[in-house]
Amino acid sequence: MRRLVEGHDSLEWIGEAHEAKSAMELIEKEKPDVLLLDVQMPGMTGLELIGKLKEPPKVVIASAWPSYAVDAFAVDAVDYLLKPISPERFASTVKRLERIFGEENTPEVRHDPVDRICLRTTEKTFFLPIHGIAAMKADGDFTWVYDTQQGPILACRRLGEFDELLPTPPFARLDRSLIINLDRVSKVERLSRNDAHLWMRGLAEPLEIGRTAIARLQEITKKEVI
Repeated sequence: MRRLVEGHDSLEWIGEAHEAKSAMELIEKEKPDVLLLDVQMPGMTGLELIGKLKEPPKVVIASAWPSYAVDAFAVDAVDYLLKPISPERFASTVKRLERIFGEENTPEVRHDPVDRICLRTTEKTFFLPIHGIAAMKADGDFTWVYDTQQGPILACRRLGEFDELLPTPPFARLDRSLIINLDRVSKVERLSRNDAHLWMRGLAEPLEIGRTAIARLQEITKKEVI
């Protein structure tokens, strides 16, 4: 982790601790802006440590266990890194931190996309590369995520939450119940004035879209939907 940090000029390594008690003392002394934290460590877990801090800094969790991801985001972790961590994956986290602290002001940085997303279902947690997601469709308090590798996944999260999280472009909200990945649009098959089939690369079946979604798609792509 230290080598990864030292590869970025916007970060400064100011200390490290190998167990919870000394970590809390170091945090109190140095008051860091960002805390890179493992989950499993002597004394208490990293998640328990966060709960004991009166004014916790921004937290990035690094763990070998994907099962802690949901708990990590529940304590507002900025990111969840699965070990081993590649320089490219860590660079994505750094850009996210830079956006949070306002250190970069160009549109390119503000809209730099995350490279994967955490999805929790009633049975398991998925980490999916976002480029493989073709569409998301609302289903009450849940969302169907149409992934080209895993197939449809019913995620325990409202569609509106994904609307705020996903990069635009390539993702676009077509109506109240549908978000699509514009990079995966293959063709549109008009069925009637108010209905069409939207074919997405990587999906075996088309998405059914209505009048509002058709109009929004035409507005975004500047193309007439035949």
